[in-house]
Amino acid sequence: MNNLKGNQNLLTRRLQMIKQVTKEMQDTKLYAVFMISVMLAGIFSFFPVIASLSNNVTIRSSGTIAAISPLHVEGRYIKDSSGDTIYLRGVNKAEFTDYPGSVWMGQGVRDYASWTQRRNDVITELDAMKSWGVNCIRCHQAVDHWKYNIGGHRQIIKEFLDLAAQKGMYVIYDGYSVRNYFNGSDQDPLPYPPYQTSRNASEVIADEDAFVDYWVSVASELKDYPNVIFELWNEPYGDEQAKQSWFNVSQRCINAIRGTGATQLIIFQWRMGCWVNLNFPPPNNPGSTLDWIFETNLTDPLGNLVYSTHIYRCYGAFHHSLPERWNAWEYDEIKKAFQYMMFDNVTAKCPLLIGEIGADLAYTGEELQRELIAFNNTLFIFNEWGIHYTAFWWRNIGIFRLLEYGEPWVPPPTASGQILINALKSQE
Repeated sequence: MNNLKGNQNLLTRRLQMIKQVTKEMQDTKLYAVFMISVMLAGIFSFFPVIASLSNNVTIRSSGTIAAISPLHVEGRYIKDSSGDTIYLRGVNKAEFTDYPGSVWMGQGVRDYASWTQRRNDVITELDAMKSWGVNCIRCHQAVDHWKYNIGGHRQIIKEFLDLAAQKGMYVIYDGYSVRNYFNGSDQDPLPYPPYQTSRNASEVIADEDAFVDYWVSVASELKDYPNVIFELWNEPYGDEQAKQSWFNVSQRCINAIRGTGATQLIIFQWRMGCWVNLNFPPPNNPGSTLDWIFETNLTDPLGNLVYSTHIYRCYGAFHHSLPERWNAWEYDEIKKAFQYMMFDNVTAKCPLLIGEIGADLAYTGEELQRELIAFNNTLFIFNEWGIHYTAFWWRNIGIFRLLEYGEPWVPPPTASGQILINALKSQE
């Protein structure tokens, strides 16, 4: 299946980056027993560590959106037109890279005609997201869908923005691949030559200028939608030359987007994610921190820049070099890791969005419990520090699924999905 292949590509690249080896697939019988226990006992009573942490939670305003409003940045905060602070928190929906109308549970949406037929089902899914407390949906995009308007993609995106706005939701339009899945998609490190990896990608984006032109086109058509947010590219990475190229091209994109009259937030990322070795933290071991934010020197005439990174425990985000420990899961150690990664320094100065965060449900037994505890503790810290996040992913397949296997519309949450619900609800 296309989405599973996409997940495998993502796993391969992350494993290469930090040289981690993931666990074997879960024993289904043990996992079923675990899941039943969670559903019957409740996630917080099942894990004592989670329960004790929840007692210390500080409830703060989540910036719940009553009516959709344009957003802007004021210092470290994202605010709406009334001056209220908004915390963007929700889920990832990656399948716009596969089909022009994405994939929706139950029956897929492939083109504009079927989008029209399935519109009520799309609304049902948005209602389910809303019931979780979601106010932001991060959507991966394929450039060729937009550039060639494959399957009426441009109109679909506009209608999707309208539907999301009616639910009080913001949508992150996130560049992910140059080609869509059926035209040779890959997770391109950068969207222009010589960094592309999608098949025949240079036919779509021939050079840096063409990528800037792509964002001019997107911004020109979507600038009147107050709930859209522009993310230049998902997980851009490479060597020092690629880094400088990306910084320069991103500045050109920001200038070009503003030149269209678009005022929406623009999200910028470098590297695939963050990780540190807790036994040998920076500066002894460089890890992957947010130091690049202080090197970018990006400027926005409107000051509406948001910086982003991704965090996955299973890829070594809170890594120990001691084999008996492997990856940390305790609250204090995760917070220490974030401090090593410079999260506290960044959030004191500008908005930080964790574009992807998830729990790997391929673990079994005690390690699965630790993964879920770590996920809960991580979201707890994000809520504490006023960090924005979108969990990966709103789907009922794959190791990071937030929804259970099965056909019900919409399936119930996994254990990780329930943790996300609890984190979102605690901020309402």
